[in-house]
Amino acid sequence: MISNFKAIEYNIKKSTIMSLLKNKTLCFISFMVMATAGWSQTTPPATPTICTTPPAGYLPGGAMSVAPPISCVALGGSTLTNVTITNKNDPNRNVFVDNPIFYFDIDNNFNIATATNGVVGVANSVSKQLNIGYHWILMKGEKNGNKYLSCILQENLLTSIPTVTATSCGGNTVTVTIPNAAENQYNRYTIDWGNGTTDIINTSSTVLPQERKKTYSGTPNAIKIQGSYIRNNSPICPSNFVQISPDSDKNTLLHTLEGENNGKEVKLQFAGGVTGAIYDVMAAVDNGSALSNWTKLADGINGVANITGLDPNNKYCFKLRSKNSCGLDVFSLNTLCTVNLQTSVKSSSSVDMKWNLPTEPNSIPTRLNLVKDVEGCTNCLNNIPFSSPITTVYADASLDCSKKYLYQVLYRYANVTFEGTAWPINIRSAQITVDLKSNLTPVKPEYLVSVGFDPNDDTRVRVNIVTDANTSIQNKYTFFRAENDSQVFEKLGERNANVFDDVAISAEIKSYCYKYQIEDKCGVVSELSDPFCTIMLNSKSQGTLNWSPYLIPPDIYTSASPVDYSLEYFDEGFNSFIPLKTTEKLEQSVQDLLDGSVQSQIKFRVMGRQYVDTDLFTNQFINSYSNPFVLQVPPGLFAPSAFTPDGKGPDDSESFKIMGKFVASGSFKIFDRWGATIFEADNLAESWNGTEKNGVKPAPPGTYAYTIQAVSDNGVSFRKTGSVLLLR
Repeated sequence: MISNFKAIEYNIKKSTIMSLLKNKTLCFISFMVMATAGWSQTTPPATPTICTTPPAGYLPGGAMSVAPPISCVALGGSTLTNVTITNKNDPNRNVFVDNPIFYFDIDNNFNIATATNGVVGVANSVSKQLNIGYHWILMKGEKNGNKYLSCILQENLLTSIPTVTATSCGGNTVTVTIPNAAENQYNRYTIDWGNGTTDIINTSSTVLPQERKKTYSGTPNAIKIQGSYIRNNSPICPSNFVQISPDSDKNTLLHTLEGENNGKEVKLQFAGGVTGAIYDVMAAVDNGSALSNWTKLADGINGVANITGLDPNNKYCFKLRSKNSCGLDVFSLNTLCTVNLQTSVKSSSSVDMKWNLPTEPNSIPTRLNLVKDVEGCTNCLNNIPFSSPITTVYADASLDCSKKYLYQVLYRYANVTFEGTAWPINIRSAQITVDLKSNLTPVKPEYLVSVGFDPNDDTRVRVNIVTDANTSIQNKYTFFRAENDSQVFEKLGERNANVFDDVAISAEIKSYCYKYQIEDKCGVVSELSDPFCTIMLNSKSQGTLNWSPYLIPPDIYTSASPVDYSLEYFDEGFNSFIPLKTTEKLEQSVQDLLDGSVQSQIKFRVMGRQYVDTDLFTNQFINSYSNPFVLQVPPGLFAPSAFTPDGKGPDDSESFKIMGKFVASGSFKIFDRWGATIFEADNLAESWNGTEKNGVKPAPPGTYAYTIQAVSDNGVSFRKTGSVLLLR
């Protein structure tokens, strides 16, 4: 039997195998095996004794059908065939058994009395997946108090590709040899010489190996061969016609190169090799110039070659060498060169990597991936793609120093068509292990930091280190602060999170600058970071606001947009900040807002904002709020320049009455032309009706001086003087 048929490497190019895989996976032949006549190289097993001589208590009888009786299984697909057995009426005994039970792969050791692997039929039928080879199937059942059994044979044939060699040493005669190889199980081989003639070899009468020759009048034509099985004197399960070339043209294709053992070994895979044939693996050190000094380093067999003893600091190129039947060197169609991945631990959370673009193939790769994994982790594999396939550097800065990381570079090149099949060309570097604890060097942290007054609580400054979520919970952070232009940074405190709220804020207008230090899980303490400062908002002249620039240290980002500033004021009616002006300048006049204000003071703040690109983030929005700054709105006093107390109205012209804006309290006095006080009031709500000091006699018309003493809503005392014309 060939139930355990093993797939092998073939002399015919692997490209041919792959082309077959694109065709049908299974093809079924719709007739039953009825006799053993015509079997050739593969002999069916003898009929089990139980099938011809039923044990006591059983009668021969019952019948079944099998679909398919013979299955053609294409190489490369599943080797299992779904076979359906159906209980049928036995026309010879007119018996259709009840309660059928089916047993598969029975032989002379089968004991129906003790067998426990029977499959009960459902609706008189059962399906089972059977492997390559022969399968005797037994069915037992009952009818009218009698027990019956019957047997049937089913076969699954592997449609493989014949192993064939062809030789021609420069002449017009081609010799085709079919060796006695394990994969050559066909009963018939048909050679199409390409000139209208064919040779048929029946292995039932002529055992392998077999040799056939053809002499052409000119250049030999394309030669093809097909294998087929013979069942019941008919050909079945034929292979595709496969084109073969004489040794003078026959070649191999390297399609996969993979570095192993940290670059000390290389595994090559190739197509087109003859099964069992040994190929020389030729190697040359790749120094970037013309390849020379090729040396045999290993043997390749059955499509695989393993090269050991390499210097991991060197780059190598490889090709295959073989001899044709004429004794001439035949080299592989292509050369493949290694990619060497080098790593440099920069800190306990980051590693830099660089690698070379392989010298061969001498073309641009179609795809580049960096495979990242974690030692001992079952679901940490990460395939990092690159938009540019010629990238040769990468920095990984979000690592956990308690873990060991595994990296490997993968290049894929355009498919190479070889014997009708498109083969992808793959080159992989050796997998490199990175242990971050091997180089615990303190470095200056370069994370982006958001520093600014809390927009919802302007009595504190929030410092937020912008990291990825995984990094933020792995470290301990120490925060430092300096005020105004001081370069002395004093420690504020430590946190296990990347956010610090500074509540020790002075009521005075100050600028605050912050630095931070990181201690990672491995206990490595970084250097102090660059400073990050708040925006300081103040006023250098009446009605104008000024602020310090919002600056991010240039080492933190790779690119940044211009900073723009949004000036906001607090509206007591809405109980919120309202945007007033957006500008890129560092000052802004607010006099118009002060002049029209209905508030005695206005609180302002500035938000600086920009977009930056860092190693971790692209187009990251970052902003900072300044300290709040309050501008006092000057109080206003409004006194009439003249009035006429004649009782004719209007009311506001009948007396001297002072109106105030943002004035809490006040008093005023009226003086005659000699400086004598003729009227005074302790409340600005009072008014002078134009009488003399006794309050009865009308004062003569003329100009009278006044002084006003007042206190603003903000508690500021001020004085105003002037004169008013009394008209009669």
